Amino acid sequence: MTTVDQAFEYRTGGDDRVTLQLVRTDGPQSGTIGPRPTHVVFVLWDGRATLNSDTGDGWEVGPGRPMMLSAPVAYGFDTDASGMTLLHVAPELLGEAEDPSEFVQRDAGDPGVEPLLTLLREVTERILDPGLTAAEREALDDRVARVVLSTFTRSRSDVESRLRRAIRFVHDHAGEPIDVADIAAGADLSERGLQDLFRRRLAVTPMRYLREVRLDRTHLELAARRSTIVTVGDVARRWQFAHLGRFAAHYRARFGESPHETMARVDHGGR
Repeated sequence: MTTVDQAFEYRTGGDDRVTLQLVRTDGPQSGTIGPRPTHVVFVLWDGRATLNSDTGDGWEVGPGRPMMLSAPVAYGFDTDASGMTLLHVAPELLGEAEDPSEFVQRDAGDPGVEPLLTLLREVTERILDPGLTAAEREALDDRVARVVLSTFTRSRSDVESRLRRAIRFVHDHAGEPIDVADIAAGADLSERGLQDLFRRRLAVTPMRYLREVRLDRTHLELAARRSTIVTVGDVARRWQFAHLGRFAAHYRARFGESPHETMARVDHGGR
């Protein structure tokens, strides 16, 4: 954070996933907040603030309106507030990896921010408490993440970009022994973030999506086979199906026939 030369008083605490700062100042502040490693939720205690982002968006912010300063975005600000709460949240806690998301702000007066404000009132002193056990702090961090994610949504373009990267990775590597961790890395998401994205947008898990891509590839290959030497087992193993019984059951559920019936239909000219 870069500001004009004014005195600050801080109280701060937390860990590398969630850090809370209570800031008091003795005069108006203006400056910039550049791209940084964490997302920051900030709430004014009093006064007003003008906030502008490098995307060209701007907001007039009053006390009690939480704003999300997305990690990859730069902001300029001007405020006469005498105090504010800054909640720093690591991107990986929100399901992101090396490429943090851009979040959408809630409108002024939106009642959807109330759970977050209630959370801050309830947990501020606990986050600041250095005596919290590791287990207690982990549970507290997870609670903060759930409420932040229920308050602020990622921008549509950000979500679509990440989902397309994951889908493209699956299609490009379907014939390889990949898993959830590989797909997540390909989309620059954490495994939890990837699971959440697929569940919300496609209503399936990433591995279910991968299995269906592999089944489609298998079906295409069996339906287009040019040699009597090809066997169902050969094709199934090429698309990473090690258990042929489970493969056959999934195949029938998807295509309404067994792999051998597909081959027999092709042998008889599609009848």
